[in-house]
Amino acid sequence: MSSTAEVAEEQAEAPLRPSARAAELAALHPQRATLELAWPGIVENVIAAAGQATVFAFVGHLGATATAAVGASLQFLFLMFPVWRSLAIGTMAHVSRRMGEGRARTAADVARQSILLGAIAGVVFGVFFIVFASPLLRLLGANEEVVAVGAPILALMGGASVFQTVWFISLSAVRAAGDSRTPMWLAILSVILTIPLAFVFIDVVRVGPIGAAYAIVTDSAVICGLSLLLLWRGRADLSIRGGSWHLDLGLIRSLFAVSLPSAAESAMFSVGILALSGFAFRLGTNPSAAHQIVNQVESFSFLPCIGFSGAASALVGQALGMGDPRRATRSGWAAVRMAILWSTLAGVAFMVLPQALLGIFTNDERVVEAGVGALAIVGVAQPAQAVIFTLGGALRGAGDTRFALVATIVNWFVVRLPLAYVLAFPVGLGLAGVWAGIAADYFVRAALLAWRFNSGAWQKVRV
Repeated sequence: MSSTAEVAEEQAEAPLRPSARAAELAALHPQRATLELAWPGIVENVIAAAGQATVFAFVGHLGATATAAVGASLQFLFLMFPVWRSLAIGTMAHVSRRMGEGRARTAADVARQSILLGAIAGVVFGVFFIVFASPLLRLLGANEEVVAVGAPILALMGGASVFQTVWFISLSAVRAAGDSRTPMWLAILSVILTIPLAFVFIDVVRVGPIGAAYAIVTDSAVICGLSLLLLWRGRADLSIRGGSWHLDLGLIRSLFAVSLPSAAESAMFSVGILALSGFAFRLGTNPSAAHQIVNQVESFSFLPCIGFSGAASALVGQALGMGDPRRATRSGWAAVRMAILWSTLAGVAFMVLPQALLGIFTNDERVVEAGVGALAIVGVAQPAQAVIFTLGGALRGAGDTRFALVATIVNWFVVRLPLAYVLAFPVGLGLAGVWAGIAADYFVRAALLAWRFNSGAWQKVRV
C-alpha cells in the first residue's frame, strides 16, 4: 500500500487525535513538558560527553601526536554530520507533527525511510573514508607523523560510521514521538561499554591510540542494533514493525523538503569545523592538540543544550500538529530560559578554571598553556550558544530549515571564519583568536534566530 493510501485509510478508520504520549505532554505546562523531555536528554548528553572525554583523556596521556591524530580523525567524522543531522531533523519534524495529528502509521513510514537512507549514506561515506583517510588528514594540514597515526583510526571509525548514522536517526524518531528516556538509557549503556573497552585496548593491551577506535566502533555496533530492536518493538506509540521497507519516493520527497536545507547547513558546518582545525594545525602541534581538548571541554556546555533543543523540536512539532501555534511558541521560549541557566554556569567555570579543566585531558603543560585563553574566551559566549541550540531546535521542529541555512551561511563565511583567521594570524592572538571568532559568531547567530522565532513566520511552514 502506498503511503498516500495509508494516510487516507488512517483518516477513514477513526477521527484523528494526538498520540497518547503527545496528549499527555500537551496537558502539562510548556515549561514542565519541556523539562519532562529535556532532563533525560541532558543526562544522556552529559554522560555521552563524559564517556567520550574519558576515552579522549586515555589518548591524551599518550602525547600530543596521539591527541592530534585522534582529534583530527573525529573532526573528519563531522563529514557524516550532515547525514545524521539532516535526516534526523527531517525525521523529528515529520514524526512529531504526525504524532500530534494522530497519524502514527505515517510517522512510522517516515522513520523507516530515514533509517534506510541513513544506512545507504553510511555505507557510501564509509568506503570514502577507508579509501581517502591519509589524503584527508594531509588536506587538513596534519604532518606525516600525525597522518601515520591518524589514518588507520579514521579509516576504521569512518568505515563503520553506518552504525552511528542508523543509531542517531532511530533515536531521533523515538524522541520525536515523546520518549526521551530510552535514548538516555542507551547512552548510559554506551558509556558502560566504551570506557572499559578503551581502557583495555589502550592501557592493558597497549595497541596505542587506535584502541579508541576499536572501542568506539564496537560500542556503536551494539547500540545501533539495540536502537533498531527497541524501535521495532515500539516506543511512545511509534513502531517500525509491519510496514514496507521499500524506498517510497513520495515520502522521500516530503522528507527531503525539510532535510535538504538542513543537510546543506550541516555540510557547511562540517567544512567550517575542518577549516578551524586547519587554522589550529597551522599554529603547531601543541595548539592543535589544545584546540581538540577545548572542543571536548566545551561539549559539557552545549551537549546539555541539545537536550533542550530536542525537547523544543518535539514539543513545537507536536503542538503545530494539534493546531496550537501559541503553545508551540511558549514551548520554544521555555526551552531557551532553561538552557541559558545551564550554559551560563558552565561558561563561568570555563572562565574561572580553564587550566584545571584542560589538565583533565592532558599532562602536557605546553598544550594546557596553548588552550587557556581559548577556553576562557568561549566561556563568555555560552549563553548565546544556548539560544542557538534551543531556538534552532524549535525552528527545525516546525520544519523551518531554510532560515537556519541562511543564518549558517552568513555566520560561518562572513563572521566566524574571517574573524578567526584575522585574529589568529594577522593580529597574532593564535588559538585564542580562533576561538574569539567562534564566540563572535555565537552572538550574531543567536540574534538572528531570536528574531526569526519572534516573528512567528515559522508557524506557516508546511510539513
